[in-house]
Amino acid sequence: MMRPVFVVRRILLAAGVLMVFGTVVFVLFAEKTAPLAGHPLLPAYWRWLSGLFTGSSYRSLTTPFSVWSSLLPALGRTAALLGLTLVFVLVFGVLIGVASARLRGTALDLLLRVLMYLAWGVPAFLLALLVQDAASTIGGGNGVGPFPIAGWPGSCPAGIGINAGQITPCAGAGHGITHALNILRYVTLPAATLALGFIGLHARFLRSRLLETLSLPFIVTARAKGLSEDKVILRHALRASAATFVSVLLADFGAIFGAAMAVDWIFQLHGLGYLLLQQFPQTDAAVPVDTYLLEGLLMTTAGLLLLSSVLSEVAARWFDPRTRART
Repeated sequence: MMRPVFVVRRILLAAGVLMVFGTVVFVLFAEKTAPLAGHPLLPAYWRWLSGLFTGSSYRSLTTPFSVWSSLLPALGRTAALLGLTLVFVLVFGVLIGVASARLRGTALDLLLRVLMYLAWGVPAFLLALLVQDAASTIGGGNGVGPFPIAGWPGSCPAGIGINAGQITPCAGAGHGITHALNILRYVTLPAATLALGFIGLHARFLRSRLLETLSLPFIVTARAKGLSEDKVILRHALRASAATFVSVLLADFGAIFGAAMAVDWIFQLHGLGYLLLQQFPQTDAAVPVDTYLLEGLLMTTAGLLLLSSVLSEVAARWFDPRTRART
């Protein structure tokens, strides 16, 4: 059994790091923006921070606003993108990694390995532009089949992509199950694009891990008992490799999240990436940075990354009892 004190200790450490990070970022940005000019920084920061829990943070020292009114919708859209991406990476990464290990040394194994390297070698933002361009060329301005080229249910951009495709007419958001299905339709294309490179990376990692496991003594014993190669891999080798695979996937969340910011902007999902880039307008350099909203964005993203780090450690200890004796 994993001791609860381990989880509590990691959560408290992550919370402390998040608080220090938020304070430093607030001070650095606030010194360069208009709303706090001539006012003490730390009292203003505390006023803003306490407002996160009451719903009344302050855009300036006198004007209340709810930071969550802007953050929560963007966070929900980014969560949908990341959730479906992780499903794609987990399912296809395992399938391709197991198939490549099972067919090791064959021409198909070589082909799969080449495709893994190619998928990981293309940056996510470039792949997103290429996929969007191909979708607008093949399927027209609306996208490919039921999967729109950009936008969000009930909110479609006028012109996007290399081909400046146009989504007309723009379908409504719907309600209940219809709304959930519409979200799935809009998120599928960007999630598949984002997942492609990480499928290649983690399938390659799982293949290497499986080949290492297949050389261990307990695998030799399983084969000696007459088990088929498929059962040896699925029942024994894959189970033994799951701990490392899952913990590495969670530890790689930061890279997936960073790539998701660019994909979000290109596909105009209006998630955290889109909201972050809107805080730095390129057309009017005189527009001040909204320190309070920017602080909320950075705190949210840092919190997600710290949470993934904690989950990675918990997963490693949960799947592999040998790590429990080291900490």
